[in-house]
Amino acid sequence: MRCNMNVKKEIRSKLNVLSLEDSPMDAQLIHEYLCSNSKYEIQMDVVSKEADFVSAIKFKKYELILADFMLPGFDGFAALEHVKSLSPTTPFICVSGFIGEETAVELLKQGATDYVSKNKLGRLMFSIDRSLKELKDAEEKERQAAELVIMNKELAIQNEKILHISHHDFLTGLYNRSFFEEEKRRLDTGRQLPISIIMGDINGLKLINDGFGHHEGDKVLVEIGKILKNCCRSEDIISRIGGDEFAILLPQTDGPSAKKICSRIHDTCKGYESKSSLIHPSISLGYATKTSETMRIDDVLKAAEEIMYRQKLLESTSAHSSIMTSLKAIMFEKSQETEEHAERMIQLSKEIGLALQLSDSEQNELELLSALHDIGKMSIPSEILGKQEKLTEEEWGEIKKHPAVGFRIAQATAELRPIAKYVLSHHERWDGKGYPQGLTGESIPLLSRILAIVDSFDAMTNARTYRSAITKEEAMEEIKKNAGTQFDPELSKLFLEIMSRKLP
Repeated sequence: MRCNMNVKKEIRSKLNVLSLEDSPMDAQLIHEYLCSNSKYEIQMDVVSKEADFVSAIKFKKYELILADFMLPGFDGFAALEHVKSLSPTTPFICVSGFIGEETAVELLKQGATDYVSKNKLGRLMFSIDRSLKELKDAEEKERQAAELVIMNKELAIQNEKILHISHHDFLTGLYNRSFFEEEKRRLDTGRQLPISIIMGDINGLKLINDGFGHHEGDKVLVEIGKILKNCCRSEDIISRIGGDEFAILLPQTDGPSAKKICSRIHDTCKGYESKSSLIHPSISLGYATKTSETMRIDDVLKAAEEIMYRQKLLESTSAHSSIMTSLKAIMFEKSQETEEHAERMIQLSKEIGLALQLSDSEQNELELLSALHDIGKMSIPSEILGKQEKLTEEEWGEIKKHPAVGFRIAQATAELRPIAKYVLSHHERWDGKGYPQGLTGESIPLLSRILAIVDSFDAMTNARTYRSAITKEEAMEEIKKNAGTQFDPELSKLFLEIMSRKLP
């Protein structure tokens, strides 16, 4: 049943009403009343049988149910039970003849929204408006309550995240220094004795950062973190307390047990040497144990740290040797140079050094420079180094960075530190048009000037991916032609004299 709108139509919200009424005349009167007095556009279905009533509320959504009390085969109480079961939030108003005060009260007690007598139909609209408002308010409260539950859950998740961030190192996922200090105080009790502390410091991290980039250094940190986790127990407090420093709290752990854990970590790191990775995680460790309550936990930590630093000194030679081997391997792999090229460079530069009567120390530095002057090329993408076509301006800019990168690598390595300034300057030109500093003449270090000549000669006389080799005579002519511009003129003259004696 719909309202007949003979007047100008107004935009009104629809109200779907179900009328449970066995009197067609009463149903019509109720419908006309609603159409005349309601602010809603009334759409009303009418049923009189129990089965039809149940079907209606089961398969259609109604905003309001108006029910007579006395019906064929059932009454308002039975109708109310169906509504409570199938559509519990829908307002249920009993619109009936006189049913008696006790029955009306009982109906309300059992969940009816209201009772309106058919003799006082004028009160129905007030009851409907109040019921719909109460329903809307209840729905709004439920919505707000649901939103509050969601907000509380989200807040709890955020708090967990904040707590996790405040306690953990963002890179390795291990605990951070702040949490380590808290746990150190918490675990410093008699029932946790003996308590051991392991201190660790990564070997060569600065060298890896400078040589391969911080992203590679981060990989080593993450890998070390995984190793420490795998070698320790779930109850142990494993923390990254500095850039390359780690600390492990071992509650109820004696010295021999702490030593076994250190051995497991060391053996796991050594195992990486048999893998294909060119960078191997390496960490120096030290441990100490608190065995009585009279010992201060900070003194135990200090003792573990001192042992770790002593161990680091003992291991420094082998650790750096391993890193140097990795550096050379990667340099030869990425720069497409060979060990034969390095050997030729060493031999040629040695002859110049002997002719110049360089000291033994300078000769050793020149040999090292000849082998590792291009170590900075590790930072250049392989596709640029192996490109056969002409390099773009941007690619050439990447190539020109390698002396500075090589300088940083050399500075970070005790074995290479003496040749750092020579690595930085080996692409400078006598006329000042070189890079990266634009040095001129004798302001360019002597060993760098020697290397510039030897490197150019060897490059010209040996084939590259982007060009063919030329003869030694042709290369010597190029050296002569560029003496005084690209090369030191006196060193060029000396080199040409040495090479002339070698020609048949």
